[in-house]
Amino acid sequence: GTIEKQGAKIRQLEIRGPEIQMAQPSQTQGEVTPVPMSDYEFNQRLDAATGGAQKWLKDLKFSGDLRLRYEAFANHGTFSDPDRNRFRFRLRYGFEKGFGDQMKVGFSLASGEKVTNNGHNADPTSTNQTMGNLEDFKNIWIEKAYATYKPNWAEIGPISGLELTGGKFTNPFEKGSSDLIFDRDLKPEGAYETAKFKLLDTEDFDLESYFTAGQFILQEGSTVGTDAEMYGFQLGISPTVYVPWMDRPLNFFGAVSYYDYSDYEKSRSWRIDQNAIGQSLANGNSVCSATNLCTSYKVADYYGEVTLTPYAGIPITPFIDVAQNFDEKQSSFDRHAWTVGTKLGKQLKKGDWQFLYQYKWLGADATPGAFTDSDFGYRGYNGNKGNIFKLGYLLTDNLSLNAAAFYVRNLNIGGMLDATAPTTLIKSEEQQRYQLDLVWKF
Repeated sequence: GTIEKQGAKIRQLEIRGPEIQMAQPSQTQGEVTPVPMSDYEFNQRLDAATGGAQKWLKDLKFSGDLRLRYEAFANHGTFSDPDRNRFRFRLRYGFEKGFGDQMKVGFSLASGEKVTNNGHNADPTSTNQTMGNLEDFKNIWIEKAYATYKPNWAEIGPISGLELTGGKFTNPFEKGSSDLIFDRDLKPEGAYETAKFKLLDTEDFDLESYFTAGQFILQEGSTVGTDAEMYGFQLGISPTVYVPWMDRPLNFFGAVSYYDYSDYEKSRSWRIDQNAIGQSLANGNSVCSATNLCTSYKVADYYGEVTLTPYAGIPITPFIDVAQNFDEKQSSFDRHAWTVGTKLGKQLKKGDWQFLYQYKWLGADATPGAFTDSDFGYRGYNGNKGNIFKLGYLLTDNLSLNAAAFYVRNLNIGGMLDATAPTTLIKSEEQQRYQLDLVWKF
């Protein structure tokens, strides 16, 4: 009976919780015995002390990273450039603020060094800053500025989520492609829409899918017919199979993409400075005149990978990426690209490691050279082939040590036009690039 009475009293107190005022502390031989504070009173006091600022801080996430890099180059063949050693850093910092469970906005700042004659950042694929230049101050750029809407009303039937984003944002097509298509530092501008689908959910087999459409602004002019855009579409599918002889499920992933670069081949798009031939983002694409590239770009791409984790507990992820430029303007240079490789391990917490090997063949006219991996080659990123090795180790949960080696040779020996001087042919060139990084994430 006593227990029942106590239970009834507790239920009454729970109902009246917001109305109950905190009791005065009792005095015991001159000492104050603290009384636990209710959640209601704590929130009231916090609101009074901060002027309501805690409401703005709710759902606010800060993040960033600092990378220190040593980089060495060894050039061979007809390279006129000497070997080089340089030290660089990358700094990124930003926040994301949620407004309820359907809307969020964010922005981030990042370092970067190349500046055009009109003061613009000349490299959309790198946030590195080289140390030197007589200790001058370094540049900071807006890396991202975006708003995202995820409506709850769109979660109907197999649709598990819908995302609409506009501004300057993380590339939504990274998931279904490799750096054969997009450098991981690239931050597109415009808008994209992603719909996610949960097709099957059984005890031994799950099937998820997504579709992304993107409308990116590449170049904008003040006169009619001087704009360039990229319209992209990507369909991905991810089956998960549970097998008894593995530590974790077998995860497959495949994606088919199509990217249409409208009017990109005209010089106003890939030339940063109209009056300087050297200010070019052709980056290995074939240049047929001082005004135009040899072709435009309508690129179809397939990416596939599978992750298996045997009883040893080390995830293994082989992958393949194949791309082809199907634009009607034919070019005498390579219009296809492909890469194969595998990843071992995964970096999540202290003591984790990951190793990557990748072989890459990137034709001169397979993809726009302005947006591909900026570490693959020196004179230009397209028109190259080579091997890539990477190894990373997490010293702590927030600090990693990474090393990479690139062995790259150009493809179009004696036949590829120099992007900075359209009448000059590039000869046989080889480059070895080595990187050693310390990365702090916060």
